Amino acid sequence: MVEVCPDREPSRTRSLFIAQDGLLEPVGASQILPYVCAIGDAGVSLRVLSFETSAALSAENRVAETRELLAGHGVTWAIARRHERPRVAAAGLDLVIGVLLALRLALKESPRIVHGRGYFAGAIAWCVKLACGSRLIFDMRGFWPEERVELGRFRPTSLRYRLAKRLEQRLWEDADHVVVLTERARVMLHEHGPIGAPRAQRQPSPPISVIPCCADLTRFTRREPDPTLTRHFTLDDSFVIGNIGAVNDRYLLSEMFRFAFHLKALRPTLRFIYLTHENAAGLETIAQDAGLLAEDLLVTASTPEDIPRWLPLFKLGVFFLRPSHAAKASCYPKLAEFLAAGVPVVTNPGVGDVDAIVSSGCGILVRSLKDDDLALAAKQSLRFWQEDSVSVEVRDSCRQTAATHLGLELATKRYRDIYDALTTTPQADEISAGAGPLVTSVGLSPPGRTGG
Repeated sequence: MVEVCPDREPSRTRSLFIAQDGLLEPVGASQILPYVCAIGDAGVSLRVLSFETSAALSAENRVAETRELLAGHGVTWAIARRHERPRVAAAGLDLVIGVLLALRLALKESPRIVHGRGYFAGAIAWCVKLACGSRLIFDMRGFWPEERVELGRFRPTSLRYRLAKRLEQRLWEDADHVVVLTERARVMLHEHGPIGAPRAQRQPSPPISVIPCCADLTRFTRREPDPTLTRHFTLDDSFVIGNIGAVNDRYLLSEMFRFAFHLKALRPTLRFIYLTHENAAGLETIAQDAGLLAEDLLVTASTPEDIPRWLPLFKLGVFFLRPSHAAKASCYPKLAEFLAAGVPVVTNPGVGDVDAIVSSGCGILVRSLKDDDLALAAKQSLRFWQEDSVSVEVRDSCRQTAATHLGLELATKRYRDIYDALTTTPQADEISAGAGPLVTSVGLSPPGRTGG
């Protein structure tokens, strides 16, 4: 373990935040760092325990910059080195190490709150709750066991799936507060609890807050395209659309490229850019099978710091996710980033709260992904542009949507509210007031009410 940042102030409420995702990784940089800094600003003495890869830790300048950033917000940092091979054994080893490190920190500091981001971290946080009596925040994010089934990592009848569901049920029952990404997930959990839980064993719902994946509107802004990027990748005369992030079986890649094929018939200079750190093998074949040429596709990696430089090149963000039970609890970080940068989107309904967030002014929801509907959506998207540039009205609509529903300030305020409630109230059930979803105002009704 590597300790980073100075000792905390003893007078502040002590809390331990645990994340399997590293702060030095893209997800951690955009979806963890801003939140823990905001929690520190709210007067919480926060210790973060994260699992970092050896490759990430080798970038000493990046570690030092993150140290300085956290220290400026009163946050201290403990690092566990993540093991990656073989996958199952490495995860088990990391879990044991994480529990030992977290208990060592907790027994020394007696945190009032322990916050587990995800199921892996939630298991570690649960051990801390048992040992120290800390209040437990189960930041479950999406429905992880079902996501693993969709990715082919778990079989529904496998021991690993059953263990994951048993862990989910235990965390659900013992949590003092649960955080999910979407209002749909909140309604489902409030009414039925975790999927697969025996009805007779279902416990009353703990307080649940919806905190979607958000974007910092001060980083993702309307700006002119970076000439360095356009020259380096020969994009000066290109009509750029594309996607950011994951490449896996949950994404409908063929349909995404087929939409691009239809749009290229209307905008012949189209280039599809896919920004991803994942293994992109096979993407070119899928794109060519959908009708695109090899030169129509550009796949490249980009650091989180560079994403705001790339987005001004985009005329459209395109991404389709397979609708499913797990998809209802999923939230796109890229949706917030595209909209914050003034880039309209084309996506499909049935994924998280996207139906309620994406309006005609900032995007298109393709109700069916059949070829005729994709061709129609390509024609409908023409309304977003004036002389091949996104119109001022559309950019304003995108920015307003991001600010209203997916802005970082909204998310950080909700985390601060949860910490404040757990700090000041003696009983867990007293914090349900004010735990309503961030996105209720976009047409989704809280439990017990009928939607309009």
